[in-house]
Amino acid sequence: MGKSSSVLSKLKWLFMAVAAVILVAFVGLYVTFRASLPALDGTMSSSSLDHNVLLERDKNGNATLTAENRGDLAYATGFLHSQERFFQMDLSRRLAAGELSELFGPLALNMDRGKRLHRFRVRARAALDNMPQYHRDLLKKYVKGVNDGLKDLASKPFEYWLLQQDPAPWSDEDTVLVIYSMFLSLQEGSITSEEQRFYLEKSLDPRLAKFLLPYKTEWDAPLQKDENPWTPQEIPPSTVVQSHKMGLAFMPKRDDVVPGSNNWSVSGKLTKTGAAMLSNDMHLGIRAPGTWFRLRLKLKDDSIDVSGVSLPGAPLIIAGSNGNVAWGYTNSFVDTSDFIELKINPENDQQYLTPAGYVAFTTHQEKIKVKGADPEIMEIRDTIWGPVYDMDNGQHFALKWVAHDPAAVNMGLISMEKVTTVEEAMKTAPGNGIPAQNAMLVDAQGNIGWINFGALPKRRPGDYGRPGDWSRGVLGWDGWLNFEERPKIYNPANNRLWSANSRIVSGEDYKLVGDGGADIGARQQQIRDDLMALGTGLVEKDLYAIQLDNRAVFWQRWQKQLVAVLKKTDDPEFSPFLKDVENWGGRAEISSVGFRLVKNYRTAVFEGMLGYLTAPCIKKFRSCDYERASHQMESPLWRIVDQRPDGWLPTDVKGGWQAFFEGMARHAWAPVFTGKVALKNYIWGEQNRSSIRHPLSRSVPLLGLLTDMPKAMQNGVHQNMPHISGHDFGQSERIVVSPGHEEDGIMNMPAGQSGHPLSPYYGAGHDDWLTGKPTPFLPGKTKWSLKFVPAS
Repeated sequence: MGKSSSVLSKLKWLFMAVAAVILVAFVGLYVTFRASLPALDGTMSSSSLDHNVLLERDKNGNATLTAENRGDLAYATGFLHSQERFFQMDLSRRLAAGELSELFGPLALNMDRGKRLHRFRVRARAALDNMPQYHRDLLKKYVKGVNDGLKDLASKPFEYWLLQQDPAPWSDEDTVLVIYSMFLSLQEGSITSEEQRFYLEKSLDPRLAKFLLPYKTEWDAPLQKDENPWTPQEIPPSTVVQSHKMGLAFMPKRDDVVPGSNNWSVSGKLTKTGAAMLSNDMHLGIRAPGTWFRLRLKLKDDSIDVSGVSLPGAPLIIAGSNGNVAWGYTNSFVDTSDFIELKINPENDQQYLTPAGYVAFTTHQEKIKVKGADPEIMEIRDTIWGPVYDMDNGQHFALKWVAHDPAAVNMGLISMEKVTTVEEAMKTAPGNGIPAQNAMLVDAQGNIGWINFGALPKRRPGDYGRPGDWSRGVLGWDGWLNFEERPKIYNPANNRLWSANSRIVSGEDYKLVGDGGADIGARQQQIRDDLMALGTGLVEKDLYAIQLDNRAVFWQRWQKQLVAVLKKTDDPEFSPFLKDVENWGGRAEISSVGFRLVKNYRTAVFEGMLGYLTAPCIKKFRSCDYERASHQMESPLWRIVDQRPDGWLPTDVKGGWQAFFEGMARHAWAPVFTGKVALKNYIWGEQNRSSIRHPLSRSVPLLGLLTDMPKAMQNGVHQNMPHISGHDFGQSERIVVSPGHEEDGIMNMPAGQSGHPLSPYYGAGHDDWLTGKPTPFLPGKTKWSLKFVPAS
């Protein structure tokens, strides 16, 4: 008994000791994590300041900076961004530079290889040299603020403890890399689109390729009237597919999303105040924290008072209002890149043909540092047009892209802080060095306008929709489109403007800017129709309601087609589905069983049919992916589904089109057929749950409990309606604002302001964004104040 009691006593003390060690470790970890929280109150001094600066935060962390000159504002913005979001800034610069492997090891090596092709760190230095001195001076102030903010933290940001790394200081070129990261996010898909069209055209019957790759569809809703409106394409003869001799082929589904946005405006003739009004919701991948940082920048002399969203890593307001003019964007998907066929010297494979004759490739060595492994040396060949890009067929091309030119990337957007009219803002368009965007502009006088911000290539006459031979000097770029040359619209007669990543212009203007993989016009058309239904006396909530419009207009014809299929079937297993499909409600709502049935059915038909039709491409080119070739394939697909031509079905489909449609329905609704989900529980919200996570939470056990936003069912869908929402993709901000009436404006944003999970406002505002509750555009009552003073 005594020996047993002694053992138990020792075990008790052992357990207590282990518990104490765990407790001490937890307390130490907690203290370390807390030490990297930003300063909220007090006074900071810096030799980089000329005058005092005041940083005020409201209860949600929404920030206002007030200074006496623009340089001090830039410094304080850098300090603020650094303390709140340095890790996210670091990821952006490393993504663009191809330097993620240095932080994450071999896991990121393939991604880095792809990005190193662009040599953006080298190009960033060239872009800096091309900037006016004023912009470079502001950048230096911002960079000083970033590095002072990082040093002022009592501990490095918590992510670096988890990665066992130290953060590298910020530099001027890093801010340019952050801009390049947006080029990659918004324009790299256009490059892929041209590559994928090349694969389809090289592997399919030319008639089939042309049919599957239209430039116009019945969904188009451009701002300019079409001189030659869309007309339905004739379905090619079945001989274009009979050579396939293949069965049903599903492509692995990624549920691809199109990085883009919605925006629209109404003139002062339609608003209650007489000032024009802007609505903007930019669609991006969403993580915790979000892409944007809410910010108001003010000078004491009132020469600058601009509010909106900033991009951590840059000292600018990206979209917002300055009291006179408000602006926002959608990704334009105009053609900003070209593939050039390289003609290799048959006597020297290190040379290629140019208008000046054969010249040698330029070779660059890129060193990729890899955490925990030896560095990798990557050799990149370059041409007079751009880097060599090798496609799957072994053919060599050069890639010419706007982002590769130093003149196309700059700090020109700072001019938007002081413009006073839409006309003045439109004239800044060519000099705003950002990825080409549909800029929607409104002013306090009631004017509205649309123009593309960013550099647009000025091409010589010719066909640039496919790779071409530039060696004769006939094809090529001759600089950039200036203000007079580029398409623009100012104060249209209907007092409304809209864009949603689809084709905006028509005729000669469309030929001028080209197609860069534009989205199908379903969202744009629905927004246009919503706007046309509005009357006069409009206020902010009227435009905000369109952002949350989840009517399933795009799927209406699919619902009718599916009802017909279910009524025609002889299979009793389909009987329970008919009622929900007939009474689907016509909306992408959380509780809708019918919408989920219709949406998934259409997806299955799309994947099954187009997977089969493009199977020869998949077989010939390992990288072939029809979904990346065009976002317009809905139109030809519907023609096939609606007309049900003979000879177009896969060889293993027996029983004709009815059997094919039933098979697609069974495939789409497999969870119900297999009994995994009861039909009554097959609601849309279960499929469309948010999954907004910190970049490290997937690989660090339990971190997600601190950092990730709660998963929640959502209305809306990730494509083809105004209310865009997906698992980790959606409306990265929502803004409705009328210049001069910012106090009545609306803004909300997912995942909140802070990048630190122990912040008192971490995730603040996320629930309002999730539920669509409108919240104020301007920061609220001050809760925390931090004063910056010049060092004595």
